[in-house]
Amino acid sequence: MRERLFIDATTDIAGAGQAMFERLRALQRVVAEGAGQTSPAFHDVYHPYLEAVWAYRVAVREELEGTSFAPAAFGWEEWDGKDRCVICRREAAATGA
Repeated sequence: MRERLFIDATTDIAGAGQAMFERLRALQRVVAEGAGQTSPAFHDVYHPYLEAVWAYRVAVREELEGTSFAPAAFGWEEWDGKDRCVICRREAAATGA
C-alpha cells in the first residue's frame, strides 16, 4: 500500500503518508517491546503518531476537495490529542501549566 501511495500520490500526500507510516512504525515498536497504553514509552510515540494521522487526513482533504478543517471542528485544541489525554492533563496539572 505504501508503494502505491508513492506511485500515485502527489508529493505533499506522499510526504504526509510517509511521516504517518514512520510514526506508526515507532508506535508498533514500543508496543512490541511491551509498552502498555498508559506507559511513558507508549505515550511518547502516540501523540506524534496521532498528529501525523491528522496531518495526512488534512492533506488529502485539501487536495481532493480544496477545503480543510481544524481541530476546533471537533471541539479539540490540537490534532495530537494532548488536550484530551488523561496523562497529559495530569502532568499539566502537576506542573501548573
